[in-house]
Amino acid sequence: MSAELAVEKAYKLYQLPNDIDFKVIKKPIYFLDSNEESRQEIEIPNRYALINEATKQPLSVVSNKYKLRTYRALVWKVSNAIREANMTDNITIKDWVNPNGTKFKRDVYFWNNGIPVKDNYKEKAVPHLRIYASYDSSWAEQIIFGSVYVLCMNGLVRPEWQFKVYNKHSAANDTDYTVEMFKQGLNAQKDLGNELFKYIQRKVSNNEVEYLFKNTIAKLETTLNAGRFSDNVMYDLSNLWDKYRNSYGNTVFAVYQAVTDWSSHPVTRGSKELVKRRREQKVINMLNSNYWLTLTN
Repeated sequence: MSAELAVEKAYKLYQLPNDIDFKVIKKPIYFLDSNEESRQEIEIPNRYALINEATKQPLSVVSNKYKLRTYRALVWKVSNAIREANMTDNITIKDWVNPNGTKFKRDVYFWNNGIPVKDNYKEKAVPHLRIYASYDSSWAEQIIFGSVYVLCMNGLVRPEWQFKVYNKHSAANDTDYTVEMFKQGLNAQKDLGNELFKYIQRKVSNNEVEYLFKNTIAKLETTLNAGRFSDNVMYDLSNLWDKYRNSYGNTVFAVYQAVTDWSSHPVTRGSKELVKRRREQKVINMLNSNYWLTLTN
């Protein structure tokens, strides 16, 4: 690759959509106190408005503990780590922002580092980096390193290699992401292909899968519902289990695909990203449970 092409590919990492690459300013908030004799503006203590300086439109109301961190600063930190790790070749970048600019997400896919799962070249796990940020405190700054399965784009949730940086807007320190962290995420995936191949070889029964779902992901956690499970979650998981066992047979791999499909593709009227992260945590809990360890050993 020529030096010019390498620079061009790296440059794309630092680009942001025009509708989110704006300056944000923090302004005090006032209310108008008036009566028949006088009118005066009174400042509201400990409350500030975040304003899009270009449009003068308000983004949110925050407290004095809120630390303003821009989308650009976060993207540049992550992009620096990717560039220093020489991972700019053959990547896909997808940016999303909500209409008023208060939430931002970036997905980066590293196609050259896909891990084959089966003989079919299309069946592989590809490293996937997610970046989250917001100007309304609904999302903390987050950097999540994981993988997706190419055929279905399921997020391959594994606590052993999923590397995550989480920083609230009230935190004193800025969000940090270094090339060492990025390389750690890459190195931790090297055994993923072997692990998934092991899942393909391990056979399971329908009763074992039902028992696993009812005692982990579908289980209701409150004391009043001890021993009970969600019928809706079981319905969804059962349908996904049928879908994947038709492709991969009654294997642990089909179970894994079913639960990662459930966590990756929620149908909801709320924030899909928040639901995805909650579901991913449920899958992580399942993978750390004795029910799963019994099934896979």
